[in-house]
Amino acid sequence: MFELFKKRQLGDYIVDTFSFLKVFGKHFFKIFFIINGAFLIIVAALVYWFLKISFQAASNNNLLQNESNFLHYFNDNHGALVGFIVVFSIVILVLSLFNSSYPILYLKLVAKKNNNDFSIDDLLKTFRQNIWKIIKFCIGLIFLVTPVLIVLIILLFLLCFVIVGFPLLLTAIPTLFTWVNFSFYIYLTEEKSFFQSLNQAHLLLKQDFWSTIGATFLVLIMIQMIQGSITMFFYFIGIFFFFATAIGNPNFDVTPFEGSPILIIFITLIFVLLLTLGNIFNNMIMINQGIMYYSLRGKEETSTREIELIGTNNE
Repeated sequence: MFELFKKRQLGDYIVDTFSFLKVFGKHFFKIFFIINGAFLIIVAALVYWFLKISFQAASNNNLLQNESNFLHYFNDNHGALVGFIVVFSIVILVLSLFNSSYPILYLKLVAKKNNNDFSIDDLLKTFRQNIWKIIKFCIGLIFLVTPVLIVLIILLFLLCFVIVGFPLLLTAIPTLFTWVNFSFYIYLTEEKSFFQSLNQAHLLLKQDFWSTIGATFLVLIMIQMIQGSITMFFYFIGIFFFFATAIGNPNFDVTPFEGSPILIIFITLIFVLLLTLGNIFNNMIMINQGIMYYSLRGKEETSTREIELIGTNNE
């Protein structure tokens, strides 16, 4: 059985991430796809509808020759467009809130039960119990932490004109990334306030600083390379499909934006697929962050127990 509270080094943080997926991956992604599936169907329907009316508007009004007609078409249908934006934003927001917290809540249940003997209902119950905390953390992160991080990153970019700035930037990015994720883990798994979570994340990060940020840096590089390769693959497929459609359309010079149902379905599927893959890779990164969090937390609790035992023996 996989052990969360375990002392680890740099290589262990990476290897145990894949070991966790080997042990719990089937159960983890089963819940992931069941919950995401319903939202992705809604997203696909909305994207298909938007692309369909966009292609129709471009085709009917001959976009290349008269752009004002195209804009006038959307002005006449602004109610539908506003409705699309509102519904799409709500669905993406709920999807983002769930996917950002899902690995944290899943690991929380694994740590509590020492196994994955829990159902999708248990996970959803935990999510509903923590939804307000998730929203509060996101608000605090956006309005309090992010502005400070932006200023800090800009300063580090400016320091890149000096030789010392580049290594500082390479160190700061995984450090800040890990610090924020540790704060999120602490806020959802421990009884601490927002600012207490930020401070506790800083203390945890200091315990094994170089191994932690080194593992984060390597995992981010690996995930970005894989995700980038997949994105480029579908990008070239899209270009090929576009040219194939253009060649197969004898009236392409007259109506270049006339979208066939096959083209619209293809674009919709690519969008949903890339969105899903992005969430999967983000989940893998958060699992890696969770492995480090529980490892450092276990080390901290062990040290605390040792201090308590020493005090008891002295008495």
